[in-house]
Amino acid sequence: MNTQELIIQIKAIATEEDMNTVAILIQAQPGQMAPEVQSALLEKLAEMTAKTKELVTEAKNVLLSHGVSYPLSDWLTAANYARKFSIENVATVTNWINRGIIPQENVKEIPELGLRLIKAVEYSPRAYTQVNEGKDA
Repeated sequence: MNTQELIIQIKAIATEEDMNTVAILIQAQPGQMAPEVQSALLEKLAEMTAKTKELVTEAKNVLLSHGVSYPLSDWLTAANYARKFSIENVATVTNWINRGIIPQENVKEIPELGLRLIKAVEYSPRAYTQVNEGKDA
């Protein structure tokens, strides 16, 4: 693949798969990377960085509109909540939300982002004790 074809591939990057394809193409090129290719990579990096910043700003605005204040380390997805507090599976966290063990004021639904965030406070299920009244073991 010549330099111009590689630059066209770089400019067309839109997905992770595209990035992996370009990485393989660059690694297959003999010798040092052409300055034009380096320039194209830097331009694409700047473009993707700007787009990422826009998306982060948009996500922050959506979260703020739903009453989620920062730092986001205080709010976790169910999967991250389970991981942080060593809960075996996400279904347990969801069950706790449904049963009210995690209070609704500590759960934020963000439909625009497809997220449910949980305040990073450790909860535990109510302990149930079984009483054997007057029964012999």
